[in-house]
Amino acid sequence: MSLPVRLGLHLAVLAVLMLVPVVFRQQAFLLALFVKMYLGITVLMGFLIILGFSKQFSLAQVALYGIGAYLAANLTAKLGLGFLPTLLASGLLAGVVGGLIAIPGARFVGPWLALVTFAFAEIVRILMARLKPLTGGSVGFRNIPRPEIFDYRFSGEADYYFLFLALALFAYLVTLRFRFSPYGRIALAIGDNPDIAASLGVNVFRHRIFAFFLGSMLAGMAGAAFAVYATYISPESFGLAHTIQYLTMLVVGGLESIPGALLAVVFFTFSHNQLMAWHPWDLILDGVIILLFMNLMPRGIGGLLTDLGLRWAAWRASAGSRVP
Repeated sequence: MSLPVRLGLHLAVLAVLMLVPVVFRQQAFLLALFVKMYLGITVLMGFLIILGFSKQFSLAQVALYGIGAYLAANLTAKLGLGFLPTLLASGLLAGVVGGLIAIPGARFVGPWLALVTFAFAEIVRILMARLKPLTGGSVGFRNIPRPEIFDYRFSGEADYYFLFLALALFAYLVTLRFRFSPYGRIALAIGDNPDIAASLGVNVFRHRIFAFFLGSMLAGMAGAAFAVYATYISPESFGLAHTIQYLTMLVVGGLESIPGALLAVVFFTFSHNQLMAWHPWDLILDGVIILLFMNLMPRGIGGLLTDLGLRWAAWRASAGSRVP
């Protein structure tokens, strides 16, 4: 697909998404689903950088998301800081914390890194419940102010729709830029075989830390946006179950596929909404859906898209060769 066609496709999709709150302004529940979807995209893009591209099996993404949320709650509710600097501060703090995790974590691979990041996530969850002056304890942090940008205070779902769309678009562009930059290519090479990459002079340790920082920063920014949107957060919002949900989305979407990850978020956001009516059977149905995906599409949605693209290219080539 040529660059002009890709650009045109992106602009067409963006134009359609911009029209959603105009057409469905009175349907607050539908707009809230889109907000949830954009939030999921922002978190998952960061997870894709860490786990998908650089193959660092981290279970700390939702904990970093929670760190961003609680920092935003304190900065806005207690210090009266504006939303934009709060968003930046939350992203930077989560990025720095993620980078610090990566310093010992980058020395480990596979299940060992998973254990290190799982331990970190559990420590964060316990601190969220114990540090009452900062987190509100197990009852949560209440009365978080609504965001305000340039004297405009957000209120309805349509306002939040555009805010979260902008955040998801930013996360998508950052991930896209990283994927096709020298850093992204090196991250993929390190993920495939770190020993060969190191033998070619690549600083594996530094590149792993950078990938962790970037992915964690997106999680922190998503957490800040979630806090001011929900106006209430609690430790239950950042538990291991949410980490597993994002891990499932990433696997179903395809570990190295940006379009696959996007489609996985869309699918699970709207399917979970439908399955909630079947509670408590929704978790079983969710598991059945995952098993079907893994059996029918072992490489995820991204693998399916790649295969379709190759078949389309082969068909065009064969059709062109038959033209007299």
